[in-house]
Amino acid sequence: MSKWCSLGCWLLASWLLPVEPSSAGTELELVRRSQPLLGTYVVITAYGSDRAATHDAVSAAFAEIRRLDALMSLHRADSELAWVNARAAEAAVAVSPELFHVLAMAQEIAQQTDGAFDITAGPLVELWGFLWKEPRLPTAAELEAVRPAIGWRLVELDPECRTVRLRAPGMRLDLNGIAKGYAVDCALEKLQSLGVTRAMVRAGGDLRVVGVPPGRGHWLVQLEDPRKGGQRIVIPVRASALSTSGNYENYFEVDGHRYSHILDPRTGWPVEGLAACTALAPTCLESDAWATACFVYGVTNSLTKFAQRFPLRFTLMPAHPAAPGQVVASPLFPAPTGQPAESAGQRLD
Repeated sequence: MSKWCSLGCWLLASWLLPVEPSSAGTELELVRRSQPLLGTYVVITAYGSDRAATHDAVSAAFAEIRRLDALMSLHRADSELAWVNARAAEAAVAVSPELFHVLAMAQEIAQQTDGAFDITAGPLVELWGFLWKEPRLPTAAELEAVRPAIGWRLVELDPECRTVRLRAPGMRLDLNGIAKGYAVDCALEKLQSLGVTRAMVRAGGDLRVVGVPPGRGHWLVQLEDPRKGGQRIVIPVRASALSTSGNYENYFEVDGHRYSHILDPRTGWPVEGLAACTALAPTCLESDAWATACFVYGVTNSLTKFAQRFPLRFTLMPAHPAAPGQVVASPLFPAPTGQPAESAGQRLD
């Protein structure tokens, strides 16, 4: 069975699952906690019959996220990713199995999107000032100067030796479009390993769920209105992960023109004309990366190539600030429910 056939079977199976009842005579208690991690707030919502044990599992899940941050953060000088960026241009370096797995997945998506998703965009992100939250408009000469260090084909991975080599000087890998999703996956898997069967882990616009809230057939997740006009929608999510990439949180304006943090590595410039892209997938590593990849790859290309593989939803930038953005969704994307997300105990805002 092909990978993409398996993905379609996953989607169908997730919607055919019955409502999960609570164990007979067992009252499930809600535990919800939040911590500032991964450059955002991570919220873990879990249900369990033993409140103390559920709290312990949630604490372990937060610890797992901190562990992954120490491996893949671009903002930590002591992270494994920082170590790779400092040395891999001189010679191939061996890396941990987890980092190699994330790098390999990123390279696979880069190939399928013709370089629209590219983890070598680190110098671009820094040049535009988004890395340290000091945005600026670079000159054409500055953009041209970093171009030789950008390109997914410049990353050489050796699966047998589990090594990474960067083939040009000045290269810096940036995993912000995929590592957060992987951390969500690891946190959820930690919860499951400790006996939690109903939970949601959310890190900003990335989330993954297992099981369902007691007495319900799915989680209700709220998608942000890119115009911040309060026109959010609520969709049902079950046995899957969801991520949204958007230009409405991290951007700056010069002479009335908006420049967002989502850069097209092929041009060096922010993506224009699109406000948000939401993707669903079996894992959050996949949904995180594909939401960013399809945002850059564009509506037409993404729907033509990937619409039958996984659910996608795009919001286009409106012609006027007060006008609603046009929405384009693939046939697999779940329809809004009309129900408030609070009824499931979870909001995305």
